[in-house]
Amino acid sequence: MAGYIYMKILESQPGRYDRGISWLSLGQSGRAKRRIVDEHVRPGMSVLEIGAGTGTMALLAARKGARVLGFDVSNAMLKIARRKISDAKMDDRVELWEMGVSGMDKLPSASFDLVASTLVFSELSRDEQAYALREACRVLRPGGFLAIADEARPRTALKRLTHTALRLPLLLVTFALTQTSTKAVEGLEQAVAEAGFKIIRAERDSWDSFLTLAAKKEED
Repeated sequence: MAGYIYMKILESQPGRYDRGISWLSLGQSGRAKRRIVDEHVRPGMSVLEIGAGTGTMALLAARKGARVLGFDVSNAMLKIARRKISDAKMDDRVELWEMGVSGMDKLPSASFDLVASTLVFSELSRDEQAYALREACRVLRPGGFLAIADEARPRTALKRLTHTALRLPLLLVTFALTQTSTKAVEGLEQAVAEAGFKIIRAERDSWDSFLTLAAKKEED
């Protein structure tokens, strides 16, 4: 919840987004993006990024030889992403759309090798998560991969209490500024399986509050 609220503040000042998200996630966001690209992206692949933000992962994947379509609801952040991608001369490899997950029905079926997302599913409602996962499965080619990294709700009461206590000052300030809140991802592994994927890996950090998940769409 605290992560979501803080991101809303960062989104209103997108020039600070990358630095702020790195701080908020204790560097895990950047590491997760690099890990997804290192483990799943190969030259010539077609990649869809749900919630492209300022284009950090799209640019990493493009530099590795993939073609990337990324989308995001924030026009301000997409402007930064387009500038970063243009400065890197990767315009021919990265396409960015302004839309939310509800627009995924516009994408052609079986057209991507990888669907990736970092710190986005914690912003979605349960229904939106389920819809995005079903659409991700539809647009992936058989044998394609889904990779998600996001804030997760700790599974034990003690870890939830500790996590909340550590973030309480941030939570109070950001809620006062935005009057907005949400819950971190919960039950994502089950939702991914129900969408038609086989989970390959689901790992959490030592605080049990950051989830990295990889899943595969079964071959026909």
